[in-house]
Amino acid sequence: MRLNVDGSFDNTFGIDGIARIETPETEASEAMTLLDDGKILMVGYQDDDFAVAKFNTDGSLDTGFGVNGWAVIPFGNIASFADDVAIQNDGKIVIAGFALNGDNRFQIAAARLNTDGSVDNSFGTSGTVLFNVGDWNDFGEGVVIQNDGKILIGGHKWISNIEQRHDLFVARLNTDGSLDTSYGNNGAATARLVDGANYSNGLVLQADGKPILAGYTILQGAIDMAMVRFDTAGNLDSTFNGDGMVSFDNEGREDYGQAIALQADEKIILAGYSYVSGGSEFEVARFLNDGTVGTEDFQNVEFSLYPNPANEQITIASSNATSNYQIAIFDVLGKKIITSEIQNMGSIDVSALASGTYLVKINAENKTSTLRFVKK
Repeated sequence: MRLNVDGSFDNTFGIDGIARIETPETEASEAMTLLDDGKILMVGYQDDDFAVAKFNTDGSLDTGFGVNGWAVIPFGNIASFADDVAIQNDGKIVIAGFALNGDNRFQIAAARLNTDGSVDNSFGTSGTVLFNVGDWNDFGEGVVIQNDGKILIGGHKWISNIEQRHDLFVARLNTDGSLDTSYGNNGAATARLVDGANYSNGLVLQADGKPILAGYTILQGAIDMAMVRFDTAGNLDSTFNGDGMVSFDNEGREDYGQAIALQADEKIILAGYSYVSGGSEFEVARFLNDGTVGTEDFQNVEFSLYPNPANEQITIASSNATSNYQIAIFDVLGKKIITSEIQNMGSIDVSALASGTYLVKINAENKTSTLRFVKK
């Protein structure tokens, strides 16, 4: 469904704001992404096969994609379940999830499609990849694409049936779908926050190439939101909360991390739900980029930005003339558009920017401030 900015239904989309597709098969959706042209890809499974549906901007199926708007990717005769999707720079579509093979063993599963929804046979075996990083059941829950085209898949792997123990992992594939054995330990980076259940639900990739995997942990009845960050080589990143791992408890409640996102200023949003006797509530926590909760903005420096709205240029001024400040301008999707540097005052040409809202991140000495402006 599509909403207007005020939260009302956008009646130009589907029927009264809702697009519904019905087929004789059974479908479940697990993830979606917006393409650069505004069209929508929805990913999940159809009768236990990976499936992708493509919508036009008005909510109708794009019948030029796959077969009448659908691409279904079977993994032989085994059940497969897609959980996430990422788009390569060349427009190809990478889907990740898990599959249940004939030995009753869950494996990480990935597939790649061409832009028209056909299977990309240059990827894996007939466009599909199956592998394990653990000894038995592994579950792929998130996928992102590095700048060099390599593919990161995040999830959790089975350790023991005692307390259903799992460890978190991020595995890296080469562009052809083979496991990149130079990453982590023979292709996979792993983390164990607690000696119990470590479950994953989302994966993001920072601008510096470091992946953050989010979810929750369970140990002896204590359930906490959790995150881990790895460096680009597949090691736990010690600059992230000291050991690469973050666990978050909200007043002794059960805290389930379900989704993760990065702000334009590199702060981390972890969302999910929190349960206590009596019911569940939505829960959102924000972390600094070093994994600590809260905010570390400039305390004694004031910044001004003018004019706002702007046509040709913006001027940024600080109350402290003794420091140099790095400036980065981001669009609302988090893409870095412009970089610059000022000391006391500086002007930036924004005439080439499209009309819309932009974020300006000001950084110096590991402190940040974020301003917002509108380009007419």
